[in-house]
Amino acid sequence: MSSSATLWRLDSQNSSVLLISDDGVPHLQYFGERLVAEMVIEDCTPLLDSSVLHASQDQVQMLSLFPEASRGYAGSPGLAGHRNGKQFAHRWALAQVQQQTDLNALVFTLKDEISSLDLELTLALDQASDVLSVQTSLVNTGTDVYTIDWLASATIPLPQSHTELLSQHGRWGAEFREYRRPVLPGVIDISNRHGRTSHEHAPLVITGPPGFGNASGDVLCAHLAWSGNFSLRVERLSDGDGTIQLGVLPLPGELQLAPEKRFDAPPALLARGLGINTITHCFHEHIRRHVLPHWTRSPRPVHANSWEALYFEHSVENLVSLIDASAELGAERFVLDDGWFGRRRHDQAGLGDWFVDPTIYPEGLHPVCKRVREQGMQFGLWFEPEMVNPDSALFEQHPDWVLHLDGIDTPLARHQLVLDIARTDVRDYLFERIVSLVEEYAIDYIKWDMNRNLVLAGDGARARAASQPAALYQLLDDIQAACPELEIETCSSGGARVDVGILTRTGRVWTSDNIDPIERARIQAGFLRVYPPEIMGAHVGHKTAHLTGRETSLHTRAIVALQGQYGFEIDARRLDAAERRALAYYTDLYKTHRGWLAESRYYRLDSSDDSLWASSQVAKDGSICLATVAAGSAHPHSRTGHLKLMGLAPDGHFVVTLESNNQNDIAAFSRALPDWLVGKASSTGELLMRIGLPLPIMPPQSALLICCRRS
Repeated sequence: MSSSATLWRLDSQNSSVLLISDDGVPHLQYFGERLVAEMVIEDCTPLLDSSVLHASQDQVQMLSLFPEASRGYAGSPGLAGHRNGKQFAHRWALAQVQQQTDLNALVFTLKDEISSLDLELTLALDQASDVLSVQTSLVNTGTDVYTIDWLASATIPLPQSHTELLSQHGRWGAEFREYRRPVLPGVIDISNRHGRTSHEHAPLVITGPPGFGNASGDVLCAHLAWSGNFSLRVERLSDGDGTIQLGVLPLPGELQLAPEKRFDAPPALLARGLGINTITHCFHEHIRRHVLPHWTRSPRPVHANSWEALYFEHSVENLVSLIDASAELGAERFVLDDGWFGRRRHDQAGLGDWFVDPTIYPEGLHPVCKRVREQGMQFGLWFEPEMVNPDSALFEQHPDWVLHLDGIDTPLARHQLVLDIARTDVRDYLFERIVSLVEEYAIDYIKWDMNRNLVLAGDGARARAASQPAALYQLLDDIQAACPELEIETCSSGGARVDVGILTRTGRVWTSDNIDPIERARIQAGFLRVYPPEIMGAHVGHKTAHLTGRETSLHTRAIVALQGQYGFEIDARRLDAAERRALAYYTDLYKTHRGWLAESRYYRLDSSDDSLWASSQVAKDGSICLATVAAGSAHPHSRTGHLKLMGLAPDGHFVVTLESNNQNDIAAFSRALPDWLVGKASSTGELLMRIGLPLPIMPPQSALLICCRRS
């Protein structure tokens, strides 16, 4: 370390960041629990030396925020690129450091005079949420094109004790499943090439010591705020150094940086704390305060969606009767899903033709909207703007508007091709159609779907997958500017486009097309690791789940749906009187609690019974809690044990009640029930967290909703 080295520090409510910069790229020396002592650079000096092994470089190179192969770093570098095969390595010199006090941020500007590049590294530590954001920008100061093969948004040191990795993967209808693996010598590369965030790979990794859990272990989480191709790399080198590295994964030759042009890599968001629940609280707080649109802070309306009730069987008569039945159950927003436009009598035609079908709606959507308003509800409409069917007027007129590579036929998926929204004329068309419809029908909300991966994502000659998310963000920004009161949901065959990048423009997520409550309990648990519950679309479906064929009680379906922004995707016209009463009960329950739930803390709860999924949402002051327990299969033991709650005020006394209206369903499976289930019970917050509630025997595919209120 040179004599000119400088120590930089950022502090938040519970975390601290220490950086050391000399004449090159800064080193992240510490990110973790807030430090209490004041310090100077000399305090760090004796802690940075390292022994040097024979057969290694003569001088130890400290791991920097932007590793350089030119200094002998053998792992994944911060930048890989070239100018027509030349200038393939880089050496950065520190030019300027700015401390932005209002943002609690540091901006490091570095230069590579040989390669004619400028680099900007920005680190900001959010005071309230303790989330550290890292962003990288590259400027080409040369006279010819520079090709970026890899540019890391962030390279973060991996603590030596972090030898286990948790990541999320899945498929359509089975998103956000969690997998663990050891971190061994070498690199774990989670590469997403689906063109959207994808069902297959969530853009986050969580590391910690072996066996880290919901409330235990020093845990580090990194998330990439990007809605396209990405790479997440967890690497351990032979010298013991480890890194977490995140960035956009470009297609070959895709990122061409022209002279004087700048490329801003998407931000990486990081949090560190004791147990995964602490990380969850950091991300929820940060997303609520700094990411989501303002309208997500208002009470979230109960949705009634037409899809599983009608599919493509559209008529004004069908819709009016469904609207009336939905309103009787307490719906506050009615969403007309796929099937209202163009040639859209089935899923093989019409996408791209965003004009109301006059053969189905001779007066347009006006009669439908009128009935929705008469019932006191908001009106929502489904779109899939980025897609086009070959069987459509739009494709027949503009076959060149789709992503493609000349000479190779693009395979269809769901009978669809993908529009090149990086083209100005395509974006202009979509903007005009969407805004015109929003204005004509005073639409309150749109469900923005995107139902296939990008394949051969080019303009005919060159790849342009990375330009699609950026163009999408611009289109959404333009629509929101023109329609400032419009609410937008992100949907992509369910959860295939969920990330902090898209959430700066959308404030609701259709979590999965699978609304089987037993599958949903697992899906939602994965989603809620990072994203707050009030934006999680969660619907009560039919008795027989359309995706799995599983039959479940209405109680189970409603209890699981109450974890998020509640609604129903059900044919309300065909419910009997008992079903209507039960569904109306849970709808009222959601309305009763949704105010505090939108600011609640989410806890994944541990259970000794692997058949149970348990979680809770707790008011920030610890005064009220709703705990959900779902049984996926039969219990392995004759007694189900105790459920230890979390987050309650320890010195408070709490009244414990079964909030779900299904005691009789549960009672049939036990000779005796715990006292709190059969009468009024109370205990201290401390005992509810340390000893916990005894659970009843729960039949497979059942659920409980437990309320603890401070008395």
